[in-house]
Amino acid sequence: MSLRHKLAEERFIVFKEISWTGVVTCFSLYCIVFLAVRYEMEMEGASHTQSRLGLLMFILPGAIAALNVRRTPLIVAILGALLATPACMVLLHLHFFRAIALMQEMAFMTSAIFWCGSGALGVMLWRMLLTGRE
Repeated sequence: MSLRHKLAEERFIVFKEISWTGVVTCFSLYCIVFLAVRYEMEMEGASHTQSRLGLLMFILPGAIAALNVRRTPLIVAILGALLATPACMVLLHLHFFRAIALMQEMAFMTSAIFWCGSGALGVMLWRMLLTGRE
């Protein structure tokens, strides 16, 4: 086996361990939460000055996807969120809402991906604490 072939094989070893069922689960739940939170933000309008806890809802897709996967829960959650975000943005701007400033959109998307990953990290911590006690 040549060195080039080995390097190409090692580069994609991470993708062999990914549960695509978990990615699809995270993708679906992320889209549902994304559209629900954005719809709720649109209905409240710009005059709403209280804190918005809607971004915390993005913990759910990451946590549920991580519960479905044993080996790579964080990668599955982040990959699902990264794949779902452009799809949600296209759907959002084609059918539902008015345009918002690009920097504001980027901040919202980055926060949503962060909270999705945090849900997966929470499940990983929970599993580690439970297996440590046994």
